[in-house]
Amino acid sequence: MASVMPWLVTMSLLGFREFAESSGPTAHISQELEAPPPLPQLSPLDFVSPSSVSFNDPAFDNEETPVHVDCDFPSNHKPSNAIIHRAKEKPHGFQIDPNFAPNLQSLQPDNKKNERNLDSFQNGANSNNIAQSSKPNLQPNQVNQSERFFAPGHTFKPPKESGFKDEYAGPAMHLAYYWKTIDYEFDSDEDRNSLIYSGTFIPENNLPLGLEIWKDKIFVSMPRWKKGIPATLATIPTKSHDKSPKLKPYPDWRWHHLGNCQGLTSVFRMQIDECDRLWVLDSGKIDITDDPLQICPPTIFVFDLYTDELIRAYTLPHDQIKEDSLYSNIVVDVRNGDCDRAVAYAADVWRFGLIVYDFHNDSSFRIQHHYFFPDPLSSRYNLHGLDFHWTDGLFGIALTPVDVNNEKTMFFHPMSSFREFAVPLSALRDKKAAEDSPEKFVPVGKPRAKDYGHSSGSTIDRNGVMFFNMVTRDSVWCWDTRKEYIPQNLGVIGSSNVSLVFPNDIRMDHEEDQNVWILSNKLPMYLYGYMNKDEVNFRILRASAKEAVRNTVCDPNYIVPESLPSYDVTC
Repeated sequence: MASVMPWLVTMSLLGFREFAESSGPTAHISQELEAPPPLPQLSPLDFVSPSSVSFNDPAFDNEETPVHVDCDFPSNHKPSNAIIHRAKEKPHGFQIDPNFAPNLQSLQPDNKKNERNLDSFQNGANSNNIAQSSKPNLQPNQVNQSERFFAPGHTFKPPKESGFKDEYAGPAMHLAYYWKTIDYEFDSDEDRNSLIYSGTFIPENNLPLGLEIWKDKIFVSMPRWKKGIPATLATIPTKSHDKSPKLKPYPDWRWHHLGNCQGLTSVFRMQIDECDRLWVLDSGKIDITDDPLQICPPTIFVFDLYTDELIRAYTLPHDQIKEDSLYSNIVVDVRNGDCDRAVAYAADVWRFGLIVYDFHNDSSFRIQHHYFFPDPLSSRYNLHGLDFHWTDGLFGIALTPVDVNNEKTMFFHPMSSFREFAVPLSALRDKKAAEDSPEKFVPVGKPRAKDYGHSSGSTIDRNGVMFFNMVTRDSVWCWDTRKEYIPQNLGVIGSSNVSLVFPNDIRMDHEEDQNVWILSNKLPMYLYGYMNKDEVNFRILRASAKEAVRNTVCDPNYIVPESLPSYDVTC
């Protein structure tokens, strides 16, 4: 009974949620937010070998069907290969009406009970076997080693030996772009050489961090972690024959003069809303890896994407900025197409707060909650032999579609935590409601893994499926938000100890058939001086959201069968 009570409390606070019909092109999907029983253990599958990844990504071609690993995957199997085996396919055993809303447990398959698609058996996240066991060939003598990091409690140990590497990320994943180092579209070669000579441009110091996608553009941010970063926000085309294109500063070079607080200083992440506006969260902080300096106040810039003109710049009030604050993520909520009443939510990862900005009233307030804090038991990281400790708080934030009660839920998690949390947006509409309703913030389900369950960014598609990066497991996972948050209900859509080393940001595009985009950037290697500029370090990958979860536990049309007795629900 003790193990059941947390879930009962969570469900009672969140309520039984149904998604309302999307205003976009997706069909109406309405399911109760009630956890189905855990998956039964079935017999092992036969696998076929994958093909290797190709850098020649066909533009938006048909993806293959992904597969997933389960809690019983052989422990001696190479973790980088666990995701890439394709199971034999059979017709789906369940016929689902997308408009249904009864209890999932009351539904029965149309054929034999417990008969399942073979491909959908391999769909639970194996939290022990997905962790990377191989280590890349890091060269610590390339750059001066420094044991200093940018915030208290951030320490590290150097990496160890190298091992097996596999760049194949999975059948749903396509490599869109890759870079060894970042370069920009300068006005001339003379300008580029002049900036290099003056130290304004140091190619190896430029690290892409955040991304967003709009029509024919991909937006990429380069926070000014170190010196020598000439532009902090830039674009590349969504389709290009050049797989390592130069970045074009956005809106143009005039916005990137360091010290001009009317322009862009150090951007971490961006969000595009349904009104075709780009919301840019500028931290205003530079030289973060050495001696962090707040040269400009944190500011939210809003641009019209059709004209690239600034609509508004909102500077956070002084009392909402704590010492050592670092605003690093932003999401935007627009209801019923009312662009003037948009609300933005910005996360302070270092001082564990959430800013709520009301566009209509041009005002904001700050929320504190203990669920925003890091878990001290989850602050140890290991990435390919590089040991380090981070005490990062609130980081991943994602909004569900509108439900039938015209409500949205924010799912969130600290970076240094293995847990997911949730709060209805109605509890965040004003400061008094947020302060008077701390019980509205609830933990969701169980930890996503026993160890190394760190997640960075997360995003939710129009069907209510969450995609999130597992930074210390070289993988991207998924979860249907209608199901209980337990390891058996988490799928893996991609895994590679080469292509997905520290998948940092993740976003959904705004196409009719949505794609999930992932940016991996080896951030810890960059921060601690172990980046090898002679190998590919930064990648942007994409996958069709629909194909990535097809026939898996993350598929909204997939019903989890009744459980068998005494099944251990913890991987």
